[in-house]
Amino acid sequence: MKETIFEKVDHYLSEIFSLEDDILKDTESSIVENGMPEHSVSSNQGQFLYLLAKMCNAKNIIEIGTLGGYSSIWLGRAINGQGKVISIEIDKDFAEVAKRNIEKAGLTNTVEVKTGRALDVLNQIDLKGKSVDLFFMDADKPNYVAYFDWALKNARKGSLIIADNVIREGKVLDQNSTDEKVVGVRAYNQMLAKNNKVVSSVLQQVGIKDYDGIAISLVK
Repeated sequence: MKETIFEKVDHYLSEIFSLEDDILKDTESSIVENGMPEHSVSSNQGQFLYLLAKMCNAKNIIEIGTLGGYSSIWLGRAINGQGKVISIEIDKDFAEVAKRNIEKAGLTNTVEVKTGRALDVLNQIDLKGKSVDLFFMDADKPNYVAYFDWALKNARKGSLIIADNVIREGKVLDQNSTDEKVVGVRAYNQMLAKNNKVVSSVLQQVGIKDYDGIAISLVK
């Protein structure tokens, strides 16, 4: 019952704020048509990322986990041609789908999709002396702490480091879990709680993507 209510409210909010245009709808459809996991953020979550990017005046954004490019399009639109989004995807086929969607969105010059293991790609990126203003991870949970460490080293005061799916439908409460995703986000949350270089908040989220949460860290 509650899931049905949350889903209806998500649709309601998406409709009254007109969050999805044809480009975003087609991007979602392409994910289904290509047999990809339906793990993209929702339209409401996409708008939230858009707002966060605007609020920290992001010009240089890095995303881990492109999938079909849905969140990449939101982030690309947020910087409005005034910067660069680098999105990293390990699956070459997914990356090709994302590139087509990003091209349809008119963001080819703004959003660059790189393929490979995220840590390898991150260490190859030349920031040309610039800081990462917003870092968004929505990928393999066991590496979240390592991604955070890289992001923090390349951030500035006021940068945002954002990690999706850190509640795992409440499974983070199970300290005996052997699920690598749960173990990964538990380690991430514990690290954030002890890290004095950032101010962090973890928000529980419900909606069409069921029940999870997002961690937002502001670099001091």
